[in-house]
Amino acid sequence: YKVYDIGVMCTCEDILAAARENKVDIIGLSGLITPSLDEMVVVAKALKKEGFNVPLLIGGATTSKQHTAVKISPSFGTLEHPVVHVLDASRAVTVVSSLLSDDKLGYAEDVLEEYEEVREDYFAGMAERKFLSVAR
Repeated sequence: YKVYDIGVMCTCEDILAAARENKVDIIGLSGLITPSLDEMVVVAKALKKEGFNVPLLIGGATTSKQHTAVKISPSFGTLEHPVVHVLDASRAVTVVSSLLSDDKLGYAEDVLEEYEEVREDYFAGMAERKFLSVAR
């Protein structure tokens, strides 16, 4: 696979421009600091708005499957272009191979089903929480 590394702390516009210019098959985002988590949601929404139809990989130290399923995937993920959390870079090749294989839809379906379960568990946990007022 050919990887285009456009650097760190790239703007959403730069990411989309590089993806267009290089006619990429997959876009990968890596988040090493907490503020990048929110920026990944911004990028996912921009990909949808701009009509991109490629899978989106999410990885990096601050990312998680739960954040990907709850915050990022609903903004962009579909069977045709799922959003997939990749635990670490060593697993990216396997994920990319699955996303570019003849069974891409089967793989994407499995990911979307798993993320739906993660979202259900997350929101069920939120419903069970009891919040206290800061006022005494």
